[in-house]
Amino acid sequence: MSAFSIILAGGTGQRFGSEIPKQFIEVKGVPLFMYSVRKFAAFEPVEKIVLVISPQWQNYVRSSIEKEGLADKVIFAPAGKSRQHSVLNGLKALEGIAADNDPVFVHDSVRPLFPVSNLSDGLVALEKYDAALPVISVKDATYRSTDGGELTAILPRTELYSGQSPECLRYGPFVMAHSQFTEDELTAIRGCSELTFRAGMRVKLIDGIEQNFKITTKEDLQAFTLLA
Repeated sequence: MSAFSIILAGGTGQRFGSEIPKQFIEVKGVPLFMYSVRKFAAFEPVEKIVLVISPQWQNYVRSSIEKEGLADKVIFAPAGKSRQHSVLNGLKALEGIAADNDPVFVHDSVRPLFPVSNLSDGLVALEKYDAALPVISVKDATYRSTDGGELTAILPRTELYSGQSPECLRYGPFVMAHSQFTEDELTAIRGCSELTFRAGMRVKLIDGIEQNFKITTKEDLQAFTLLA
């Protein structure tokens, strides 16, 4: 069985406040996105990796991929106007390559510390479910406020989880699920499991790890540098 991966690396880095997008910042001489590429390339079932990036960074990324000896493993797709549009562009890049029943991993390039067990667990989950989502339990008491100033609800912590990536889905059904949503709805979607769940598909929760944090601040990057 072949599997495929889509790595999202199209962010602009505006919130991070750096001159270049954070996924291209080098940590110990290696661009941040490459840590994820290496893990997917080493996972035997993965046949192809789609890197979704802005066109202006394609030459830089292509050069990095060639230095790793992975030019035959990686293909490129343009970043979209939203996260889910970028995912859709990645899926389109696999047309004629992936079969409908093939598993596809979708991963954020700024989560370099994901465990390889997420990949094997995702494949097992697809034997009975439509998608797999790594999660960790919410540890702190969680509250809701509709106006940001006054407490309006206390949420049941034991029922709440924080989602991570890589998510795992079947190529054909996942592509078709996008047709159920308008352009505006796709723009508002923040994760593949959100889309599949809203499309009526079953999502299996698999074990994530605390270390698989998303690098969104300079403090996060410093923490990763200590762990890399």
